[in-house]
Amino acid sequence: MISSILFSRATFLSAALAALGGDVLLCPNVRSDVPQTSLPSSMNDKERDAQLQLASCLVRKSTSDYLHDDPTLAGPFLRLAFHDAATREDSSSTSFAAFSGGPNGSIKYELDWSENRGLSRPLKVIEQIHAEIVRNLNISLADTIALAGAQAVQAARGPTISIRLGRRDATKADERNRRNNLQSDTTGSLVDTTLPSAGLDSEGLRLYFGALGLSDKEFVALCGAHDLGRHVTLLDMPKACLKNLTRECLENAPMLMPFVAEEPDTFSNSYFLKLLKWNDRRVALGEVAFIPTDVDLVVDEGLRRYVKHFARDKAAFYSTFATAYRKLVEPGTTSVRRY
Repeated sequence: MISSILFSRATFLSAALAALGGDVLLCPNVRSDVPQTSLPSSMNDKERDAQLQLASCLVRKSTSDYLHDDPTLAGPFLRLAFHDAATREDSSSTSFAAFSGGPNGSIKYELDWSENRGLSRPLKVIEQIHAEIVRNLNISLADTIALAGAQAVQAARGPTISIRLGRRDATKADERNRRNNLQSDTTGSLVDTTLPSAGLDSEGLRLYFGALGLSDKEFVALCGAHDLGRHVTLLDMPKACLKNLTRECLENAPMLMPFVAEEPDTFSNSYFLKLLKWNDRRVALGEVAFIPTDVDLVVDEGLRRYVKHFARDKAAFYSTFATAYRKLVEPGTTSVRRY
């Protein structure tokens, strides 16, 4: 009796998935990194796989629907995924098996952090998507955030990024300050917070992203996300806010400035082209609005070679970005497959 119930439910999920799966942009074919014989084989595991695949397709479809109506959400969706995942700190310097923080949905408790200004709006949308889907399917908010970030890249004409699922949601904020600080021999390399400071020098960036398991090439690619979206500025800010710059002022800033002015809602490798142009002092006023960590990538000779590489080869940038994104958001996942 139990087996027949599970079979019927699994068959229903498969049928629903097939109905959605006709659109390859929303439900792309995903390949596992392990042989087919290693995939789950029991009825319970098959049902769970069907649920995850259906839930992931629904998240991606809903995300794409919102982006169709408001393309300016692409950058915030991606930034939300970054800031939820990047708070990870390993408990051991030699193992990534045990860690605190990371991609766990804790961002909902961290909106008062100055680094997370402007994220209330995208989080509200993602929570609405999650609330609708979780009524019938079991998927965490953390999974929803990571999927929405990947789908935002794809919808903005970037690479298709399938990811593993099975994250568990946190019930409180992650630690804002690191338990173990990192620093090399430069003043600007001090890494003492779980989200990166905009004032880190190139050595600080290496330490920060290296602790997350990313190579120099991978974190330079990840920084290419600044091709997408905008950041808060003080332009046209009310006088009351200039006197007392509250969280509400930052959340409702009247003027947002794109890192790269040209097509800020489209994912491409133009960020790297503009960095090189900036380095040659050939950018026009208002063409870019880089922050210090952007400039680090071209000032540092070792990192500049990757900027040049990605500026020449968009396909290489897309491939490396997808790898880096997975490394950032997949710790703590339990699924074998990617969705």
